[in-house]
Amino acid sequence: MSTPIYQLFIGKNNVLTSLVGKNFTQTQTEEMIQKEKASREAVQAEVLLACDSAWADEEHPWWGVLRFPSLEARIQHTRTLAEIGWLDWVEAFTLLGTSESEPALIKFPNPIYKLWLIHGNPAAAQWQNSQPKGIRAAVWDKHNAAYADTGSIVVLQCNSYWCNEAYPYFGVSAYPNIEANMKVMQVLDELGWPGFMDCFTLLGIPQQLD
Repeated sequence: MSTPIYQLFIGKNNVLTSLVGKNFTQTQTEEMIQKEKASREAVQAEVLLACDSAWADEEHPWWGVLRFPSLEARIQHTRTLAEIGWLDWVEAFTLLGTSESEPALIKFPNPIYKLWLIHGNPAAAQWQNSQPKGIRAAVWDKHNAAYADTGSIVVLQCNSYWCNEAYPYFGVSAYPNIEANMKVMQVLDELGWPGFMDCFTLLGIPQQLD
């Protein structure tokens, strides 16, 4: 399978895992990080985004998205992670998806990123489908207008239903500042957006992932 695969990863703040990590020497930690990096490079995986989110959610202190050239590349990388003990050192939720388009370019400095993960909720889907098409279209038009008015953009949209039916879609949005995010959310709340979408979201700011 040569279709590009996007991997979402969300780190979990696990006290026990953190204590295990503290027993590593600096040299051991650096070696582990370099082995993970070498594995990514070997399969031509690209870090699209790595974010610090501890300031917004201490339970999930970091998250990001990787791009693999194929599913086979992702499988090989995971096998290597297991071999080097990475899965015993880092606790994270991951999800695979595909996208019909390449990620959008960010043209403003110091963006605030938002990860959004759609829950498969039959009740919400039934309620949404019960609304007249005109109302649904109007909601999406106002959603898009709120993004345009604040200079915000949807960076990436992925279909993950083929990987995990509980989470059929995920993606990333970018805002020029936190006020833009607040404005968009105010508009969505006024539209009754929670009745249309059952979402888990995380804010984040870019960090360097070596």
